[in-house]
Amino acid sequence: MENINHLSSVKLDILVAEAIGIDVFYPDNHNKLSYVARAGMAPSRFWSQGGALIEQHKIGLNWGWEEMAEWTGSIEPNINIQGTTLLEAAMRALLCLKLPDFIKVSL
Repeated sequence: MENINHLSSVKLDILVAEAIGIDVFYPDNHNKLSYVARAGMAPSRFWSQGGALIEQHKIGLNWGWEEMAEWTGSIEPNINIQGTTLLEAAMRALLCLKLPDFIKVSL
């Protein structure tokens, strides 16, 4: 189980690719993740990719939710997760929605 708060932006993007149905390749040693199909995918860093996912999944974004000094990504029914950028918070929220058994959230 991965702690969503400790994912690098690259790993976050790889997991988002998997969550939205892009083929993800896991090498035999499982030490590194890589994905094929759309090698330039980086929705936690590029608005041209992350923005479309925010709209598609109706992800709400707020600054300072419950006195947190970070951005919060929110998705119904009850997902609220922080990130240092809008896109990071949104993609973390999307992972919580799409891969709930794979993601652990802790402060």
